[in-house]
Amino acid sequence: MRVERRILLGEPDGESRAAIARALRADGHEVEEAANGADLLLRAGSEMACVHGPRGALVLVVAARLPVFSGSEVLEILRRLRWDIPCVIISGAPDGVEHTRARELGAVAVLGSPLRMEQLRGILRAQGAPARWQRATSSNASARAL
Repeated sequence: MRVERRILLGEPDGESRAAIARALRADGHEVEEAANGADLLLRAGSEMACVHGPRGALVLVVAARLPVFSGSEVLEILRRLRWDIPCVIISGAPDGVEHTRARELGAVAVLGSPLRMEQLRGILRAQGAPARWQRATSSNASARAL
């Protein structure tokens, strides 16, 4: 089976993380799971260090309230390291400070919670190749996709 994308999933709740990972794997994605921001960034660093790996296919899906490093902090660190990795933030608030901050830091999308898998799936398949992702606004106020 062809792997669509490599997804690093950062979600503190084990049940939610397992459900999201299961759905993404069913769609053909390879998923690595992390329960906190430090583990997520460690895994992202391992991916970025792979000389022969398909880095262009890497996407982070991160809960806004991830322990150790929050979703916004993960985005800030990615920016400081100049790692161009698309990042989708899942926020518990319908809209607000976390949404605004994540967008300012370059999130591909900020989705409300509870997560609607169809919305995430649409974002992941929005463009044929991750390198061609472009900014566009969604009609849904809680999502902004590249």
